Amino acid sequence: MGLLFMLPFVLGMFGLFCITIGLWELRVGIDRKKYATYMFSGFVLLFIVKFILG
Repeated sequence: MGLLFMLPFVLGMFGLFCITIGLWELRVGIDRKKYATYMFSGFVLLFIVKFILG
């Protein structure tokens, strides 16, 4: 039960991590496809999945 309670928090933190990695990829400027993938994944985890579970 305790892990289920922490799931929205963990998903939010992982979403923020993906967004941060995506911004880092944009700053480095080597692979824009990886930037788009990280940003999309981060925003999906942060907004859509978190609202479905939370």
